[in-house]
Amino acid sequence: MIALHCASQQLNTMELLEEDLTCPICCCLFEDPRVLPCSHSFCKKCLEGILEGNNRGPVWRPPFKCPSCRKETPQNGINSLQINYSLRGIVEKYNKIRVLPRMALCKHHSGQPLNIFCATDLKLICGFCATTGDHKGHTFCALEDAYEQEKSAFEELFQGVESWHSTDILSCLETLEASKKKALQLVSRDAEKVTDYFVKLIKALEHKKNEILSDFETLKLVVMQAYDPEINQLSDALEEQKRALSIAESFRNVTDPLCFLEQMQEFREKLRVVRETPLPSRTDMDVGPLVRNFDVKNWDSMKLKDVDKLSVPHESGVYSSTTPQFGGRALGRVVLFFVCLLCALVLLQPDSLTAVSTQISSLGHAYLPVLAGWLELANGAWQCWGEVVDACVCLVCAFLNCILNLFKTPADFLDRLVNTTSEFLSHCKFL
Repeated sequence: MIALHCASQQLNTMELLEEDLTCPICCCLFEDPRVLPCSHSFCKKCLEGILEGNNRGPVWRPPFKCPSCRKETPQNGINSLQINYSLRGIVEKYNKIRVLPRMALCKHHSGQPLNIFCATDLKLICGFCATTGDHKGHTFCALEDAYEQEKSAFEELFQGVESWHSTDILSCLETLEASKKKALQLVSRDAEKVTDYFVKLIKALEHKKNEILSDFETLKLVVMQAYDPEINQLSDALEEQKRALSIAESFRNVTDPLCFLEQMQEFREKLRVVRETPLPSRTDMDVGPLVRNFDVKNWDSMKLKDVDKLSVPHESGVYSSTTPQFGGRALGRVVLFFVCLLCALVLLQPDSLTAVSTQISSLGHAYLPVLAGWLELANGAWQCWGEVVDACVCLVCAFLNCILNLFKTPADFLDRLVNTTSEFLSHCKFL
């Protein structure tokens, strides 16, 4: 603690000494100091600057006053003032001391100079480290002796560094640099592969998206083709009705018989057109999904390599038509009905098969547009295959008896067959 106090006191003394050696005017160390009659000292240049400022004024010059105590000083010139030799000598010595390197301080004991060399640990220590620290009991030596010893040790270490295997190190360094460059090239190549892969993947996804959206545009056309004809038909009917009402309003109050009869004839014509306009077969059309079993959530489990296998609407299932049609089971029953009738006809009267075929062919040409829509659902007939088999078993048992009881003669059978087919087609058209 005493040494610490001494070091701190030494630093404070240097600071105080520097304050006393500083010129009050320029705040720098005195340079060629001159002492005034009042015993205050200033730099010669500072005093000359003050006098020069006073000489720039009017002809009458005020007396020169000391910058510190403001005491008047006779103006006999700066050169007539005494040189403060003692102060100048102190400043010169202070400048020499100030340029000397300051002694390093101990990191473990604040403010303590490192003025002792520990020969055991080969390091500089302070007095506290030598007496109370980790170096207690070690061998110490003076700084000059330590300098000579460490100078010799330095030469040996320097020669060891020069003879170090720098060639091997350079070779190893070059090998590492080459390996690093090769590794970076491999990483860059793999990064390019990843970039190319995702570019191709994005293109494939974009292509598949456009393909699917194109199918949905086709679906829009299907919907428009299904709805627009009947919508236009109803719109035309409404327009005809409006025209008929307009004609009726125009001649309601007509009293001229000839004019009234002419208008009445035109009104009846418009009314006939309105009444003869056929209504749509169905107006309660199902507006559910047009694509069966289509859900984008099913794509979540799709692998990247199977992106091209994503099913588009025309591949995921048959379009759900918005036009009036029967389900798969109803179509199966219809097919079963006609098969049974044809089998009965062949068994009862083989010669009448040609006449029935001709009649059915004519009916088919008449109702071909309607049947075309039904045949689109033929792929659903497999759903009712079990019912078809059961029905066939039942029909085989009671087949001949039912036919003989219902139809007495082949002519009666053909007549009933044609009538039944016509009623069935009319019923289907109504649905």
